[in-house]
Amino acid sequence: MLGRGVLSRLYTLTQHEAPTLTVYVDVDQNIQSNRKRGYVVQAEAMLKDLRGRADDSPHLSAACDRAIELIGAIDPQGRSALTVVHPATGLAELHQLQVPCAVSAHWQRGAFLRPVVEAMDEYERYGVVLTDSQRARLFTVFMGEIEEHEDLVSDTSPRTRALGADQLRAQKRHDNRHEQEMVAHAKRVVDALADLSLRAPFDRLIVAGPPKAAGQLVRLLPRRLHGKLVETISLPFTASPPDVLDGILEVQKRMERAQEKALVEGLVAELHDSGKAVVQLPSVLDAVNQGRVWTLVYARGFTTAGGECPDCGAYVTSTSGPCFYCGADVTELPRCVDRVGQRVLETGGRVEVVDGPAAGMLKEHGSIGALLRY
Repeated sequence: MLGRGVLSRLYTLTQHEAPTLTVYVDVDQNIQSNRKRGYVVQAEAMLKDLRGRADDSPHLSAACDRAIELIGAIDPQGRSALTVVHPATGLAELHQLQVPCAVSAHWQRGAFLRPVVEAMDEYERYGVVLTDSQRARLFTVFMGEIEEHEDLVSDTSPRTRALGADQLRAQKRHDNRHEQEMVAHAKRVVDALADLSLRAPFDRLIVAGPPKAAGQLVRLLPRRLHGKLVETISLPFTASPPDVLDGILEVQKRMERAQEKALVEGLVAELHDSGKAVVQLPSVLDAVNQGRVWTLVYARGFTTAGGECPDCGAYVTSTSGPCFYCGADVTELPRCVDRVGQRVLETGGRVEVVDGPAAGMLKEHGSIGALLRY
């Protein structure tokens, strides 16, 4: 799984002057053209075109050969694959992803990681507990993948009708014992969930299962876990991992759209003289150059060219000419937003990519904005 640790390591490639080859290929075996190694043909065609556009330098040629070697050796298990080759350091690795990424190849300074950043923003890490009165299954969901961690079984007696001469009193004792056993089971699940949150930290929590068992568990959640809870959903305990994943992804998509809308509304509300937000590319680049961006926000699909100063590292809207800050000649950045997003992450900020209604709202302000630190 491609986690934030791997992503941070790949970001360090931007510190090297020598270029990096980044290749995204579609390996989804549900697509007919990808079967029988069709994704290798797809990659070869992209890299041939890239060589033609980049004058086919010896370093690029060697990097392309290594990328094809890696892609040709995989056993397709995901929907897309990311290949990164940096000849100067000998780095060459491939990561399969369970989310779709646009097919592309890039030869530039630093790995081209915008599709992965956008996917990580879209698919936060969720903890999931599927419980009933006797058992509980614990999962984590991230980047379209689900992993089952534990299957707990508690010694909870079934709820049955009491028999005997004094049925009313016997039934009451039986019901009380059953309730106590359910509480003990829920406490055991909460302890296991707390342990999981330390071993495999998650951003949000979903409790699933029959309403009574799920409600009992929610009532016992400690404050730290209750703060991560976003929803309880009804699912049969026997649901398969793919069925659990489908339910979580539906909740995730709905939550993401609502959060994006709230984020853009908050950004727009800060657009006043003493506000802590800016919009439009020139103002955003100026804030990035000053290291003031706390959260960079842009609409999915937004792209524009710009320039980077090789002397002071500033970003400008023009693709050529003198740097506004130091006067040196800037170099063109065909994908300016990608490099700016990397700079924000490198300086401890966040990058949020918005879609749906939020993207429509942001489009009225140039499709890009930023919340500022101060």
